[in-house]
Amino acid sequence: MSAVRAEVRPAVSHPTQSSYRASDAGGGWTRFDVAGATGPTVPAWLLAVGPLLGGSLGFQIGTAQAVGGVIAGFFLALCFVVGRQGSLSTFRRHRAPAGSFSVSPQAIRLPTGREIPAKSVHRLVCRNVLDGLIVSTTGGGSGMVGGVAALGAARHTADANALLPIAYQVEVEAEGRSYPLAGCMTGATANAVFEETRRILGLS
Repeated sequence: MSAVRAEVRPAVSHPTQSSYRASDAGGGWTRFDVAGATGPTVPAWLLAVGPLLGGSLGFQIGTAQAVGGVIAGFFLALCFVVGRQGSLSTFRRHRAPAGSFSVSPQAIRLPTGREIPAKSVHRLVCRNVLDGLIVSTTGGGSGMVGGVAALGAARHTADANALLPIAYQVEVEAEGRSYPLAGCMTGATANAVFEETRRILGLS
């Protein structure tokens, strides 16, 4: 029996890189362990920096202004952190998680443990789940409100562009449904997983 090709799976996921390991699980099964790319994270440390900066600026005017600066700095930082978290969550919910699944010439074992017979597989798909997703970049209003809206829209677009290269996933279509095998991958990792899975199943 030929050795299964494998790549080293990192212990901790990298923000912009993914990898996988294919190993012989016995009984004709090959197990795929995918470490997905995490992507950008919310800078929660701003909740501490915002009040510090606001207080420092306000202290140059007076003690009362320093207190107001702390409150304003915390409020602005909180708005940014909450808004950024919502923006990232909007796109992350489209991605299937990374994880493990197994394949044999006779069946696919999904991450949930369910097995799908190879004869029931219609096709294997490798796609980017954010490809073609329309993102509005127009902010409404004028003055400060319009400026904040424009900045939020720009941040939303930037988050989409940051997650786009790591939103590839491999899916199997069977019984008229699509079942994700692994997601949160770069195009290179997803294509490698796709080709090895396709080869084991004997799909053309």
